[in-house]
Amino acid sequence: MKLFEIKNLQKHYEIKKSLFAKPSIIKALNGVSFDVNKGEILSIVGESGCGKSTTAKLLMTIEKPTSGSILFNGEDVTKFDKAKLKEYRKKVQIIFQDPYSSLNPRWKVGKIIAEPLLLNTNLNSKQIKEKVLAIMNKVGLKEEWYERYPHQFSGGQRQRIGIARALVVEPEVIICDEPVSALDVSIQAQVLNLLLDLQEEFNLTYIFISHDLSVVEHISDRIIVMYFGDIVESSDVDTLFKNPTHKYTQTLLKAIPKIEF
Repeated sequence: MKLFEIKNLQKHYEIKKSLFAKPSIIKALNGVSFDVNKGEILSIVGESGCGKSTTAKLLMTIEKPTSGSILFNGEDVTKFDKAKLKEYRKKVQIIFQDPYSSLNPRWKVGKIIAEPLLLNTNLNSKQIKEKVLAIMNKVGLKEEWYERYPHQFSGGQRQRIGIARALVVEPEVIICDEPVSALDVSIQAQVLNLLLDLQEEFNLTYIFISHDLSVVEHISDRIIVMYFGDIVESSDVDTLFKNPTHKYTQTLLKAIPKIEF
């Protein structure tokens, strides 16, 4: 079953160098098309500037596309009114790259995780606290940490807070925007394993964005490779790693560090 159908998605930015100069156009996306199936992990990989994070922003409706359509369960997200957007944002959540800057340092953990519930539901304060404590337990956060501030946690623990915040409204899809790139390698493995466990338990669909093929190799069902705003390769994970067809994909695979004895 297709959850997302992305059709000819384009995003262009106008850059004005001066008041009188004609603005230049930066083409972040050149008309990409792909599907996302329910229950799968689709990874989008590529270097910085390839358009993968722009794609995430468009899917999250943080920005509007220049042209193209984003169909979610057959409905075009770009044409949603405020009521439909509110419902859509409950179903599609995001985990941000930086576990430090993505959390409000003035808020306690309980309030940070509760924010999506406050914005998107009509639950009372008791119900909200119960859901927050339950989801904290699911991601490995202790109940007594409810009243702590973000600076009192390690990077891996902060990313668990970000995961809890995304999960608390019971979404169908979670967009993972470089969720482990700012973490130590040992912590990366813990967070990836947690994401896999949660996906199985809650029947989640992940769109996993990364610049590192070695990170997505063991968690992905399918991989899309992007290069300067275009999709240059798309296949299941086994095919891509065993028989990459595009030169850019081959270059990315060669860049994966190898330990030799």
